[in-house]
Amino acid sequence: MSLHITGRAISLFICIFGPAIMICVRAQEAYLVRNFTKQEYSAESQNWSIATDRDGFVYVANNAGLLEFDGVEWNFYPSPNETVLRSVAIDREGRIFTSGYREIGFWRRDSLGNLQYHSLNPLAEPLFSKNEEFWTTVISGEEVYFHSFTSIFIYDYNNFQVVRPDALIHSVSLVNGSLCLHLSGKGLYLLGDTLLIPFLTVPAVKDNLVAFTRQLPDSTLLIGTESEGLFLYGDGRLVPWLEEWKGYFSRNKINRGAITADGSMVIGTLLDGIMVFDREGTLIHHLNNDNGLQNNTVLGIHCVGRDHIWLSLDQGVDLVSFRMDPSFTLVRQEDIGAVYSAARQGDILYLCTNQGVFWRVLEEEGQPFRFIPGTQGQAWSIHQYDGELIVSHNSGTFRIGNHVAEKISAVSGGFSLIRHPHKDNVLVQCTYSNIVFFEKSHGKWEYHSQLSGFNDLIRYIEFDHVGNLWASHMHRGVYRIRLNDAQDSIVHLQYYGDPVFGKDYDIQVFKIENRIIFTTGEQIYTYDDINDTILPYDHLNRSLGKHTRSHRVIAGPDHHYWFISQAGIALFRIFNAEIKEIREYPKTLFKGHLISGYENVIPLNSLEGLLCLDNGYAILRADRPDLSRMIEDKKLLLKKVEIMGRNGRAEQLPVDTRMIRIPFKKNSLTLSFAFPYHSGETFQFQSYVEGLDETWSRPLDKPVFNFTRIPYGEYKIHVRVSNMWDRKARSAEIGLVVDPPWYLNKITLAVYLLVFLLLMITGRYLLLRRIRIREKHIRESKEKELIRLRNEKLNAELAFKNQELANATMAIIKKNEFLMELTEIIKKQKAELGTRFPDKYYSRLIGKIDRNISSMDDWNVFQIHFEKAHEKFLQTLMGRYPQLSHGDLRLCAYLRMNLSSKEIAPLMRISYRGVENHRYKLRKKLGLKKEENLTNFILSI
Repeated sequence: MSLHITGRAISLFICIFGPAIMICVRAQEAYLVRNFTKQEYSAESQNWSIATDRDGFVYVANNAGLLEFDGVEWNFYPSPNETVLRSVAIDREGRIFTSGYREIGFWRRDSLGNLQYHSLNPLAEPLFSKNEEFWTTVISGEEVYFHSFTSIFIYDYNNFQVVRPDALIHSVSLVNGSLCLHLSGKGLYLLGDTLLIPFLTVPAVKDNLVAFTRQLPDSTLLIGTESEGLFLYGDGRLVPWLEEWKGYFSRNKINRGAITADGSMVIGTLLDGIMVFDREGTLIHHLNNDNGLQNNTVLGIHCVGRDHIWLSLDQGVDLVSFRMDPSFTLVRQEDIGAVYSAARQGDILYLCTNQGVFWRVLEEEGQPFRFIPGTQGQAWSIHQYDGELIVSHNSGTFRIGNHVAEKISAVSGGFSLIRHPHKDNVLVQCTYSNIVFFEKSHGKWEYHSQLSGFNDLIRYIEFDHVGNLWASHMHRGVYRIRLNDAQDSIVHLQYYGDPVFGKDYDIQVFKIENRIIFTTGEQIYTYDDINDTILPYDHLNRSLGKHTRSHRVIAGPDHHYWFISQAGIALFRIFNAEIKEIREYPKTLFKGHLISGYENVIPLNSLEGLLCLDNGYAILRADRPDLSRMIEDKKLLLKKVEIMGRNGRAEQLPVDTRMIRIPFKKNSLTLSFAFPYHSGETFQFQSYVEGLDETWSRPLDKPVFNFTRIPYGEYKIHVRVSNMWDRKARSAEIGLVVDPPWYLNKITLAVYLLVFLLLMITGRYLLLRRIRIREKHIRESKEKELIRLRNEKLNAELAFKNQELANATMAIIKKNEFLMELTEIIKKQKAELGTRFPDKYYSRLIGKIDRNISSMDDWNVFQIHFEKAHEKFLQTLMGRYPQLSHGDLRLCAYLRMNLSSKEIAPLMRISYRGVENHRYKLRKKLGLKKEENLTNFILSI
């Protein structure tokens, strides 16, 4: 798509210089032409008919099919029978009727937002002639008329009727709601039901080919003929109209006609584009291939309101818009280079560019700018002082007179040029390396001198009210220079940089209301001469808002100032303590054509300025209303909804909904919108997902929003569009619900809950069981501990008792052994002494000893200790083996104590062999086998 801003008032800046020219400008409004080529809409070149629906969508009958433009992009729908579509018309329900060779039907949008074709051929085809081809479709109320050269097909949304006149039908149109036909050689007829009623059959109509008939707002008919020009019909009279154009129309062949909402008439020709006349017959515009149209052959015209005209051409589609923003005008002059400065002297406009200095007489609107010889190269600025133009140039400084350049200084790289505030005959200029002075001599400005002792790259200079010269470096810092009385040398020089401004770079000096100010791109500073210090200009910073970040300030008339920042350009009026913003122009209006670092506005009056661009210039009119707010009642239209899963397969969803619900497995969403607002502006689109995003998305050039892998939940999607003024249309809002994954849906959650409850119950059971087991283990451990302690106590007691038993037994054994040994000694003495040891004493002594050895008291003592240590042993043994004698029990008791036969013998007062014999007899009584050990058996009882 290309844009052309043109018209008789192409140099609209003329209006700024006088009221008379402003009236002329208003009479000759500029216009904008948008060209859509076949490469953009991806179909064939030839377009036969064009229409728009109530939402602003544009539909075109193309050689290859139906074209649709939604304000953002073109969509192409191939012809249903692969032939040419000749006409398109749209009814109140949004049905798009098309027709062509042996094909009638309509297109309608389905729930998914796609156009679907519905052929009416099953109803109409039986009525077709052999080569029926339809050229025009007209809708009136509940009837649709399809026009071929030989017939009119009438469709009442149920059935077809056919009217076949006996003459060729050249054109059809609506007159007071009735179909008006031009029949070759007969004139104009009205169709009533299926009857043709003569309407206008005078020779001027009957004998000429009528291209169109259109009804004007006052009910007068405008009739356009191919070769005889235009006629008006009203009050029963047919009169030629615009006879002075008859020859032109005859040569260029009238083909189409349309009426705008304000009654202007648009005449389309086959050979020379369109002409627009007002109701009085004054030519307002003539558009053709030379001034914007792609092609001169107009095949279809469709007017939208009073400001837009859509044209279907033999090559391409064009939109002509007369809704131009009066607050600024772009003037393209790409052949002269980038414009850095401008000045007007009388009726001449001068431009300084990177290619030199150019001029043009303002009234010569169609003429190119002319180059001034000798100025080739970079021209930085041009100023007018006392009627003389001075140009600061890369190669020096020039005086311009009668379009002739005369060099007055060879010091290269002149930037700013200002008048000395205390010496009217002195100009001061900063350059690449020096500060230069010019003086007026014999009525002309001449080079005078350079500032001694100073050599630096200075961009801007200003004098303060006490005579200090402030000079801002091209890249870093600013200087305060105190000159001597002769103004040719430096008395005092001071540099200000980082300690004052927080940085050294991009610091520039300007003057507001005779007060020195400094721009840093962050905030504005000022010089306090009373305290001899530089400090932030708080009052100005608060009032300027975002424009406090300006990097250039340009003074205009009547206390007006242009501020230039990275955000845009703003005009303020600053007087005393009052600071008022007049108008802001965002940089986006100029589509990247501002010269970065060298932006410049040349004030033309207090409210208008010329803005320099790299492809021409713009006229800014802060006193005119802008059209930026017209977007605010527009709205984006949802045209396509697609969801996609990880498999990459897309699925469309209905668009006629305010709530979208998607499954989690297809949680990537694409929303495509249309914005059928045909203003010629550049738009940017943003989205914000409430519940997911923290802020609006980055701007997009097309309203296609992709949201990938959206978490499950409920959201609200907001979509908005902004124009170049950063004005916004109404936000579109769509609800979105992403269902949870299968493992989090309601049924699954119920299962989870059931499982959870079962787990809780099972867990509780296991926990209680574990607690019981643990308690049991603790209880058993305690019991075992008690048993252990009891056993230890018993064992201790048993050990004690065993020890007592052992001690008692050993005492008895020792006593018996002693007595037996004593007996042997006595017996031995008796044997030795014989009668000398009286028998009486011998017998008494032996008897006494024997009684002590065999005393039952020893046994009783032993038995007491034994029963303490071996409780119920003897009782158990007697119970099992009642045949055992008292001696047997004594032997068993001794064996229980694990005494040897040798130890037992003294206790039983028998010999060792006697003990063995006794053991043998005991084995038999106990019924022990040979291999069984008697002692082990006794211990086991």
